[in-house]
This record gives sequence, C-alpha cells and structure tokens, in this order.
Amino acid sequence: MRKSYIRISIVTDIDTTKWEFGRKVLETFCETDPRLVPSGFDNDPKIKKPFHDIAACEKYWAMEAIIDATEFGDGLIFTKWDCDWKRSKAVKYNCTMNHTLVSQLGKLHPGWLKGRADANRKIDWAGLFHRLIELANPQFAILHLFTDIETRDDAFGADHHAIVATDDFFMGPPAAILEDRGIPNLAWATFFGRDYTKEIDAEKLRANGFAVEAIGDGHLVTLTENIFDVADNFALFSARRVELKKLLRPGFIRLTNEPLATELPENSTPKHATPPDPDNMEQPVGMLGGSSETILSLDSKFKAQLQLAASTKAPYYLLITPLNKVILKELWDRVHEVQGIVHQINPATREVIRILKRPKSTMRVPYIKISIVTDIDTTKWEFGRKVLEAFYETDSRLAPGRLDSDAKIWKLFRGVAACEKYWAKEGIINANKSGRGRVSVKWDCGWTRSEAVEYRYDMIHTMVNQFGELRPGWLKGDADADRKIDWRRLFHRLVELANPQFAILHLFTDIETRDDAFGADEHAIIATDDFLMGPPAAILKDRGIPNLAWATFFGREYTQEIDAEKLRANGFAVEAMGDGHLVTLTENIFDVADNFPLFSARRSELKKLLRPGFIRLTNEPLNQATSPPVDFGPRYAPLLNGSWVIPTMRG
Repeated sequence: MRKSYIRISIVTDIDTTKWEFGRKVLETFCETDPRLVPSGFDNDPKIKKPFHDIAACEKYWAMEAIIDATEFGDGLIFTKWDCDWKRSKAVKYNCTMNHTLVSQLGKLHPGWLKGRADANRKIDWAGLFHRLIELANPQFAILHLFTDIETRDDAFGADHHAIVATDDFFMGPPAAILEDRGIPNLAWATFFGRDYTKEIDAEKLRANGFAVEAIGDGHLVTLTENIFDVADNFALFSARRVELKKLLRPGFIRLTNEPLATELPENSTPKHATPPDPDNMEQPVGMLGGSSETILSLDSKFKAQLQLAASTKAPYYLLITPLNKVILKELWDRVHEVQGIVHQINPATREVIRILKRPKSTMRVPYIKISIVTDIDTTKWEFGRKVLEAFYETDSRLAPGRLDSDAKIWKLFRGVAACEKYWAKEGIINANKSGRGRVSVKWDCGWTRSEAVEYRYDMIHTMVNQFGELRPGWLKGDADADRKIDWRRLFHRLVELANPQFAILHLFTDIETRDDAFGADEHAIIATDDFLMGPPAAILKDRGIPNLAWATFFGREYTQEIDAEKLRANGFAVEAMGDGHLVTLTENIFDVADNFPLFSARRSELKKLLRPGFIRLTNEPLNQATSPPVDFGPRYAPLLNGSWVIPTMRG
C-alpha cells in the first residue's frame, strides 16, 4: 500500500526572487507549527546546508549566478538559482521554490512553489495553505491529501488521457502544463486565480453548499470541512468533487472519472462468511455486540459487554450494519483495548468485511458549546488573564495552542502573561466616509487548541457604540466532547468571572443538530439556529431565549422569570451565582449523549415550570434519525433491537 502524503502546489507570477517574499514564506512554515521548522535549506536540491534561522536563508533564497552561454551565441546570462528546504524528522517534508523568471524573449515564466509532506493530522495544513495563497496571489494552487485510493495504478482510468492527467494531478501542475493541457483535477482545496475568473461563479457554488472564499485576485474552493475526509470518508469527498464538476463548464476539469474506494487494508478483503449464530448456545468462546442505533456510543450496554470481555478474555466482535452510520471514538477505542474486531455485514448477501477505519459522521460530531453574554468590561487584562487561567487550571489539556487578535489565530501560545498585548489590542479604524474620522477600537481575540482536546474560543469584547449604547461582550466556543474534561467546572469558573446576562453549556449531538430536529417551520428553524449558535445579546434582545441547555445561567434580566425555590422543589439543581441563577437539568452533561430521553424529559418538565413563551422552542427532537427498515430475519432481531448475546464463535 502506498503511503499517504500532503501535496501543495502554487503557481504565481509575482516576483518570487525578492527576499521579502521568501522571508514571509519561511515565517509561514515556522509560525504555522514548530514541527514545520526546516532542518535544511539550500540552493542545491540535495539540501546539504543546515537551517539555522530565517535570516541566514536570505543569501540562498535566490542566489545570483552567471551562466556562460557563449557557445550558443547568448554570451553571459544573468540568472537566480531556485532553492529548496526540508525537514528530516517529524513532520518530514520537502519544498522547492522554482523562481519566476523572464526569458530572453521577454516571456514571463511563473514561479512554482511545490511541496510534499507526511500526512500528519496534527498540522493545520489548511492554515498553512491559506497563508501561502495570501502571500503568492497565485494563478492556480492546490492542497490535497493523496491516499492509495487515488495513487494506485489506473485509479482514474487506463487510457492515455487519464494516465497523463493523473500524472499532472499528482505533480501539482506547473504553469506550462496548465497552459498546454489545462487543469487535471480538483483537489481538496483548489485556488483559481485571475485567469479563471470567468470559470468560477462563486455565488452559484456557495448556493450549492461549497465553501468559496475570495482571496486576492481569485477564489479558494474547498470540498469538505477537513482535508482528512479524503482518507476517512473518501466516498463523501468523491461525491462532493463530482457534484462540483457538474457545476463547472464541461471540459474545464480534465479528469471526469472518480476512483472506486474498493481497495481495502490487509485482512479486510470482502468474503462470504457465516456470521456468529445466536441460536448456538454451546460453551461460549466469544461475544457478539451490536445495536440498531444510528450512532454507536459507549453506552451502558456496550460497557457491560466490554467489561465482561476484558475479565473473561473472550474474543469480542462488534457487528455493524447499514443502520449504523457512526462509531464514536470512545467505543471504537474500547473495543480495540480488549483486542476486539469490528465487522460490517451486508444484509442482502451476508458478506462480512473487517473494518479497520472507524466510520465517522458526515454530519457534525458531538461537541461542547459554551456561550456567555456579559456587560462587564471584557477588554481589561485582569479579566482576560483570569479567563485564560480558568482554561489552563481546569485541565492542562485545555491550555491554548495559539492566541491572537487576528481571526485566523496565527500566534503561538507562549504562556498567559504573553497574551496581554493581544487580548484587547488597540487599533485605529479610518471612518472618514461616515464622517467620524479615525476611530480608536480594541480588537477582539481568539484562542485555539489543535491537539486533543481540540477547540476554538472567541472573545467578542464589550463596547460602547457611537450612540453611547452598550454592546455586551460574548465569549463563545466549541470543543471536542472529551469526557475526561470537567466542563461543568470550567463553565462554573467562567460564569463566576463574567457575571453574565445569559450563558449556556451544552453537549450537541446529531440528535439535535440534524436538519429539522426541532421542526421544519420557519419559527423552529430560526430558533434552532440561534440555539446552536449560543445566542449573543442582540438575538436575546430581539427574539428571546431559543432553548434550554444542559446548564443555563439566567442573569439579572431574568430575575422575575426564575422562581428558584419552585424549581428546586421540583428536583432541579439551581445555584445562586452573582446576579443570577445557574440551572442544570441532569447530573452529568454526557447524559445528553448517553441518555437523551432522560435529558429531553427533564428539559420538557422544566419548560412547563416557566412562563409560556419564555423559551421559544417547545418541541423536542426524536431520539434518533429514522432509517429505512432492514430485514435481517428473526435470528438477528434481538441483536439489532438492542439486546445482546454470547454465542459460540465457530471457525
């Protein structure tokens, strides 16, 4: 099996020989992630010189040279050498800058920045590519993850046209190929520069659900949310690429076929097999688990099975079916901790395939939402310092990886104290067109973590507008739903600091985030969007509270709405904090995932104790999305209905 790799290819007509450009390119690599700092840099493709720092690279970036071409009648030719850099330890990569040049005939030959890297999931490849595009303003550029599905022989076809186009795609086509033969294929992210302005109808693509961003003189189009969808869910990526090609001019993209994701890892070749027989109850030597749920999580049933498998050392087999769309990571990891095996069965053919990659959701995975609306002065560093300390002290896995006043969050986190200058950085806006001259402002800030636990939080600062009206601050963020983090504690500390007007802490799963979960009418759709967002002050003022979260803080504006004693008398946890009350619906936030019917019933019960209309959403979503019925016959009915058995495993 061929190794997966990341390909970056950027074709540009700017003068790449200028050191100002070179310095910014190298800074982009170093600032995106310390694991991208080069180990070698040279104007020799063998890259013999070690990398010491960016400044030391200036003399090699576009080293001047004179070529003696007198025997060809051209005399002495002045030129500038290309340059290369690499990293020989994780993350391994090689990059080459073929510089822009003008030929003796006065023809411009665009520059070509190309690179190939190990497909490391901890690197923000999209962030690196985005910054390079901003620097280069390319004619054309791609960022792609190549896997064995696309790189195997004849993946896109065995005819001459397909083979040539496939080779061009793998290379990341330079200007000469683009000019002579055209664009070979769409990558996970493709930048179309000014030469393709007439080909890209940005509004049409956006209307069809594609992410299209205007950058410089062109448009960046991405096919899915994450570049590793190409590896984890190639069927989704491929379908999106086909869909996009249909929206473009016929012939604009040379390759029209898609490779089949049929090559499976070792030991996962489809075969006809006799699945475990639940009716054969001889002395058990193995265990079979399964469920009819759309999303399989480590619920109490699976916990019991896996605990028994661990204690008895009996082989464990998780059997999934077309009903099961997703296996959550916690369950997947636990199955493999007990040396279990996951199989997928085709109900029509009884064909069994061993699954080596976790089926992931094409929808949003479970995530933790925190949203806090407050009218205190959030620009003060004293507040900012305590907010960041709350993250760091709650759990070391919540320490930020980056913090910046730039929305793209480039700057590495160097400790809480170093963040002061970015927390509420002062800036000047030229507002002459509105008659206000130059206006002093304080920028918002954001912080992220790209390792486990992944998250992004933003602090939209409190401000007073030109009419003297206070716009409350808004601390908002989404995070991986990691069960090892004490989310209640983090939220509690943030509420104590912010004394909010309103705040929520919630675990969103596919039950609530799927389309029309709370209803298909306009009122329900708008209220659901507000709930998923974690409503800011403007929405709370204009439309009211969309829904109750697992934990909801009601500030001073809602004092008359919350009868704390009445709620406590009905079994709800109500804590007085600052100028308001914190109300939680169940003991553990992961009840939302593990026992949604319980959570949903508690939310409905609480709504009945509040003023009618105070909470906009009155419906509750059904526990799981409906799936077409599949007839597995009576033998497997108990398994798929949620029961489980300990059968004899034969063969």
